Amino acid sequence: MVKDNKKDDEEERRKLINMGIEEEEVDFYEMSFRSEGEPVVEDRIKVAKIGTIFFIVAELMYFGGLISTFFVMRGQYEVWPPPGQPSYPALQTFFNSLFLFASGILIYIFDKKRNFVFLSLAILSGSVFILLQGREWVQLVRFGLTMTSSSYGSIFYLIVGSHAVHAFGGLIWLIIAFIISRRRHSLSTPAIESASLFWKFVVLIWPVIYVSLFLT
Repeated sequence: MVKDNKKDDEEERRKLINMGIEEEEVDFYEMSFRSEGEPVVEDRIKVAKIGTIFFIVAELMYFGGLISTFFVMRGQYEVWPPPGQPSYPALQTFFNSLFLFASGILIYIFDKKRNFVFLSLAILSGSVFILLQGREWVQLVRFGLTMTSSSYGSIFYLIVGSHAVHAFGGLIWLIIAFIISRRRHSLSTPAIESASLFWKFVVLIWPVIYVSLFLT
């Protein structure tokens, strides 16, 4: 049976070459596809990672623009925060951030250990971070800090809210990747690799936002 399969493969290879396809292209075809015609998992993972990296670069430019706008706006005020506006809750936000940082550490461990437990805990920690941030925003609104109260409030919600949207999207991405991986009984899928990479971006960009808004 094995000999017959090899013979069939050789005949198929000769047919492709006789059709005018270069031998190098045939080699690439054989390396890139399985017998069933599905792309090799490793190649799909590489493509997913490259696509995610390009997306992250675009998001870095986006957040860079927002933070630059914040500093330009802040430079227009002699006193910060402006009179009549509450201070940004640095201490409470730092406490919330611990859950996000824990989630990032758990994702890193998951990449090394390849255990669904660490991925599950990372998703749980990230969810707690978002819930705590939401509760914090409710309190700020009660104190009078809203998107329309002042430019001080607008830039705060724009930057922190943008990160929250990315964090929420990253969590959904991780959950979907988790489900796909469980169904395929594989801990190395394009969805897992790309979601993990994006979540690291969500975690690592947050200290930059926190220092810029709360500590400067």
